[in-house]
Amino acid sequence: MTQTTTSKILYVDDDTDDCYFLGLSLTETGANADLVCAADGEEAINYLNSVNKSELPSLIILDLNMPKWDGRETLNYLKKQPHLANIPVIILSTSENRLDQEACAKLGASSYYKKPYHFEGYKEIISKFMPFLGVS
Repeated sequence: MTQTTTSKILYVDDDTDDCYFLGLSLTETGANADLVCAADGEEAINYLNSVNKSELPSLIILDLNMPKWDGRETLNYLKKQPHLANIPVIILSTSENRLDQEACAKLGASSYYKKPYHFEGYKEIISKFMPFLGVS
């Protein structure tokens, strides 16, 4: 049986190039997911609080270093909201700092990955996101 349902991913990152590359990678790898991008945590929270429960994303990918609400503040908020707390959140950051990784794990992040520096890296990392979308 072929999967016909399309998952939704919310990618929160202030770098529009990263959103573009992730979206292109999803398309090129054949991932059955729609990508919604937000430029910072505040924009993401406003979006999440404005959509119906049926329109919430299956996965949130979150950068750490952003203006307004940074990744830690956004993650903390997400995990305290009953309607959002069960959505898996993956951190995708340039930071390799172990303290950042530990702090995000304590706040409830499902996983933490180093942000790729090239397009091929985005295509490689997509496979790590699929289990969070119910795809193996």
